[in-house]
Amino acid sequence: MRRRMQGGALVASLALGVAVSVAPAAHAVEGEGVTGPAAAATVRLEVAGDPDTPPGQVRERACSGVRISERWVLSAASCVAPVAGGPAVLGAPRSAVTATIGRADLTTTAGHVVAADLLVPHPDRDVVLVRLAQAVEDVTPAAVATTPPAAGDELTVTGYGRTADAIVPDTVRAATYTVAAVGGTSLDITAAASGATICKGDAGGPALRATSNGVEVVALHHTAYQGGCLGATSTRQEATETRVDDLGAWISGHTTKPAKVCAGPSVPAAATGFSNGQFIRTPDGAIYVVAGGAKYHLTPSEWQAIGPRGVTEVSQAAAAKLGSVPADGTVLRDHTTGAVHQIFSGTRQGVRSMTEHAAIGSPAWVDVPPGFIAKAVDKAPAGPVLLRNPETGAIWQVIGCSRYPVANTTELQEIGALHYNVHPRVISRVPTGIPTEPVIVRTPRNGAVYQVVGGAAHHLSAADYAAIGSPRFTNVPDNFMKRITATVPGSSQLRV
Repeated sequence: MRRRMQGGALVASLALGVAVSVAPAAHAVEGEGVTGPAAAATVRLEVAGDPDTPPGQVRERACSGVRISERWVLSAASCVAPVAGGPAVLGAPRSAVTATIGRADLTTTAGHVVAADLLVPHPDRDVVLVRLAQAVEDVTPAAVATTPPAAGDELTVTGYGRTADAIVPDTVRAATYTVAAVGGTSLDITAAASGATICKGDAGGPALRATSNGVEVVALHHTAYQGGCLGATSTRQEATETRVDDLGAWISGHTTKPAKVCAGPSVPAAATGFSNGQFIRTPDGAIYVVAGGAKYHLTPSEWQAIGPRGVTEVSQAAAAKLGSVPADGTVLRDHTTGAVHQIFSGTRQGVRSMTEHAAIGSPAWVDVPPGFIAKAVDKAPAGPVLLRNPETGAIWQVIGCSRYPVANTTELQEIGALHYNVHPRVISRVPTGIPTEPVIVRTPRNGAVYQVVGGAAHHLSAADYAAIGSPRFTNVPDNFMKRITATVPGSSQLRV
């Protein structure tokens, strides 16, 4: 197909990415407005802070994409590259990337706007996996096709690119295209009717095939003649698409969720103004027991079983400040069985006897129903938290589902002295080695901040740190960072 297109679309067609100024950057396929599965799957991506922009100008890029799961979007790698038109870089976005999902009409507040926290470009094609910082569960994604289309097949192309009369249209658009030829890694497609064309801003948008269950993506927009688009001089409407139907193994290798050893991250310190074991009642009559800055709704029978006592009347707003899982170091006892559990990183760690309880310092517990304890999962804590073995005095820093032995009191003072006594069994549940879960860390001696992901560390400048939302960091010793020598994340560790 590439040889056939020499002198045609591959050479003469135009790239579909777009750079726009401060004005909102939504652009779309010149075709009809679209609803249903095709609209739901189509995503608008916006890249802020193009470093290629001249000084004094604030510019951003926008293009299209397709959501393929709760946390992953497929798009064109060239769209999210640090420099417009350059290669995308594996890891956290160098410039902030946001995805608008489930908002076919951009003038509304429907759907979600979610930041991206990881980019995984394909090594050989203009394709990138964009991971969303939060899962979107209420908008249906598209499946990824497992078979190629055939010449003559009709596909629905969608995107937020410009139209014939608007650089910044308000809606996602769709058009029908016919497959002209199928190549090893790309497709040639032609418009099925006049007025349908693929424009700037559509890069990375999907070519969709209807199925009995909705739609599936077979390819992504790469280049097009853009005939009929605002500002285009050509009248031709052919386009070249990048195939994705044969990328199933690559996609699943990065997006399939493996079994996790740990849970986390740690729950922030308890909310002030409440005490462990306190009963509170909200204006709607609901009674809760409080422990570790979290609350648990009690049924009348549970309240009676624990031992009814005075309640504190609180507002709904005050109760809303309490979480659902207690903070690190909280100790809960199942009032029905007497089983005691320590809470760390949203996990529960059983204290198996009163001898063990005494060995860890006999911390006070709160009697609660078993349902409250079940809010914490039975896994190793991911951290960040400091755990101490009372038998040896050794302290371990747990972070990113790994543990690091704190070497001396100097390191302990650098990272914060607060630690918790636990049975050695709890410490041994946490794997050794470098973090396997993404974390943000800081070395206190020089104030350097790093993003650790996929077994690699990336130093964040002040601008980088701000661009990813200035997340909470954890202080770590210098020797902790010396263990992480990789600078490029390993693909096997980029999953969620």
